[in-house]
Amino acid sequence: MRIIHTDDAPSHAGPVPQAVEAGGWIHVSALFGASPGERAIPADARAEIEQLFDNLAAILAAAGAGLTDVVRVGIVMRDLQRDRPLFNQVWAERFGEHRPARSSIESSAFGRAGENARFMIEAAAYRG
Repeated sequence: MRIIHTDDAPSHAGPVPQAVEAGGWIHVSALFGASPGERAIPADARAEIEQLFDNLAAILAAAGAGLTDVVRVGIVMRDLQRDRPLFNQVWAERFGEHRPARSSIESSAFGRAGENARFMIEAAAYRG
């Protein structure tokens, strides 16, 4: 197993890597739309989603992969009904015709206290 890290995406505060790779599979840990430097969540929902995808792309690039290698994404949203249409729009813009499997759930119990993140994802990609 190889630990993946890049300074182009935020790191976790605890003993959690940004991602790990094993056997060609890349598993990206819980990921937010925070900026890499300040770890601030944008006030605008679209900007948060865009940053989240920028972070995902940066981590995948550090592993020698890209968005077209993503196989599955799990998504957590604070308000699924309100935010899903905008998330879907950015998803389609970023993935284009590539269609990874995905699931979405609503929860208010994620992220660090006071961050007010609207979205969190976990992703699996494969470099065969």
